[in-house]
Amino acid sequence: MEYINNIYSDAKSLSQTEKTILDELKKHDMSPANCIWGTSICSDEVNNSFLSLGTHFKAPGPFFFGGISGLPFTGKTGFAAFASHIPDDGGALILFGPHIGISADGTVGKVKREGQADITGCCGSLAAGLQTVESGSVPVEDHSDYQQTQVSKMLIEKHAELKEADDPIIEATEIAYTQIKRELNDIITNMKETLGDKKLLLAGGILINTDWQQEDYFELRDVIEF
Repeated sequence: MEYINNIYSDAKSLSQTEKTILDELKKHDMSPANCIWGTSICSDEVNNSFLSLGTHFKAPGPFFFGGISGLPFTGKTGFAAFASHIPDDGGALILFGPHIGISADGTVGKVKREGQADITGCCGSLAAGLQTVESGSVPVEDHSDYQQTQVSKMLIEKHAELKEADDPIIEATEIAYTQIKRELNDIITNMKETLGDKKLLLAGGILINTDWQQEDYFELRDVIEF
């Protein structure tokens, strides 16, 4: 926990975060029992630690907007589908953000996964994007690896910030957060008519993964009502 709070001072355990999110819904006059939920978080299986939140919601979930790195690759079509699933008299929540590993020994950008003796990269997609930036190579459009191409492009555009960063993986995580938030805002704003009079709460932050036997953490950054 000390290693985490040295970097993410407002991070709270997922069990605490769950309570915070439920409280936020209540503040906005929304009941999870009458809402569906979605996520725009990296598809890495370590992020399934958030799935317990689904027990509070109306229907099976979440709806997955995010691909690798958490960018909302489902786009407008995905959002329109999600909006069409909202209960007639209910609302929706989208939880978003990138993830970063911090292992028990304080190694940033890595965690020990269940069944493995050594720590491995987390988020692997952002780490791969950083390697592209460091090599100076230009991503080539590849339909077999489309999502990673977009992640690498996102980071290459921020080459100067990454070059000056004390810890590039932390900076890459911040860049990803800003990009995910921007893209979701754009998608929702452009597709707002699909919501009708139903409320949508967008809750964003940084998901901090820990070694598999420990509870993960989340630093809530933004709560936006549409």
